[in-house]
Amino acid sequence: MMDRADSHLRKAPVGRKGKDTVDRIIDATADVLEARGYEALTTNHIAEAAGVNIATLYKYFANKQAILVALNERMSRRWTEALTHLVDENREGMPWRETVCKTIDVAAERRKTAAGAAAMRIAMKVCPELQLLDRAESIESGTLVADMLIARASVDAVTAARVGRVAIEVGMAALDLLLHEEAADDAAWVDEAKAVVCNYLAPYFEDRTRL
Repeated sequence: MMDRADSHLRKAPVGRKGKDTVDRIIDATADVLEARGYEALTTNHIAEAAGVNIATLYKYFANKQAILVALNERMSRRWTEALTHLVDENREGMPWRETVCKTIDVAAERRKTAAGAAAMRIAMKVCPELQLLDRAESIESGTLVADMLIARASVDAVTAARVGRVAIEVGMAALDLLLHEEAADDAAWVDEAKAVVCNYLAPYFEDRTRL
């Protein structure tokens, strides 16, 4: 069975060699995207960085957008796994503020250290395929926050779904400032993201009269 990233392949890789080739192409896309940016990204640049010929690249991917979708879905899986782990820790008793702050730290770290992650956030502004994936990730992440609100704060499901989605959107928008603002201290921007999300969620976790 193909995973979500494989769903955008023209042809599923066969054997270890084929899978390694696809992985190299996706890895190279992250590196080239980070070095050159979305507008300058080409399949020729990707093929060269991956050490494959262009025909091999097109054997698996129709265009650069398809490779970007595969790269984004790989990043999204890792993010969802990390967020799921934090929500599970919250269910086991971690204070909600600590859960939120750790979640934002993970998201900020992804932007700063994961190859191509920062450039991917910028590419999402201009690539419709990536915009759709970004929305899907936001919905999935918001659902995990909603689960936490339902389990730990007894918020009704409809409200929790709305609040979870808003919390994710607000937090991600605040962290996106890391990509555009000249900041002497990135930690200050991360702290602002934590503050705005925690202040938004506090009434739901702490003010029982809102429920």
